[in-house]
Amino acid sequence: MIFDVQTILKTEGARASVQVSLLPPEEFSDGEKEFVSDASFTGVVENVGGVLELSGEAVGSFTVPCARCAKITTQNYRVPVNETFAHENAEGVDLDAVLTFVGTSIDLDEAIWPNVLLSIDTKYLCKSDCKGLCPMCGADLNETSCDCEQDEIDPRLAGLADLLK
Repeated sequence: MIFDVQTILKTEGARASVQVSLLPPEEFSDGEKEFVSDASFTGVVENVGGVLELSGEAVGSFTVPCARCAKITTQNYRVPVNETFAHENAEGVDLDAVLTFVGTSIDLDEAIWPNVLLSIDTKYLCKSDCKGLCPMCGADLNETSCDCEQDEIDPRLAGLADLLK
């Protein structure tokens, strides 16, 4: 989403409130994670010494399979966002360390979505005490029990088991 900053570019210390809803980029849905809502972002953009400081919070939700039982679970996120924008022709600014913009508008997607993606864990559980799936028969141990014997020892480690006898 493009946000016009023309009114604050000319005055140091000027601020503009930001309250937007951002569509998740398609490339962020990786086949496992599916964003089920837009990100709601509330924050402020401030002109600080000729660069723009964006700060605020992104809130939303996504679905992901449980890491133990593979049931789809909905997870919420609340991510702080603090990014700096500098005009691409800015002098005295390390342009490699900031986001750049052209003209009088900044791209909020460029600042917010990477922060959201980096804050999301790689594994989630449907509940903290999820028992997962039986490694032998695949039964969901949250819903049923099975009669599979779980005491199989990896043959490569069988010699170590003899030491414990």
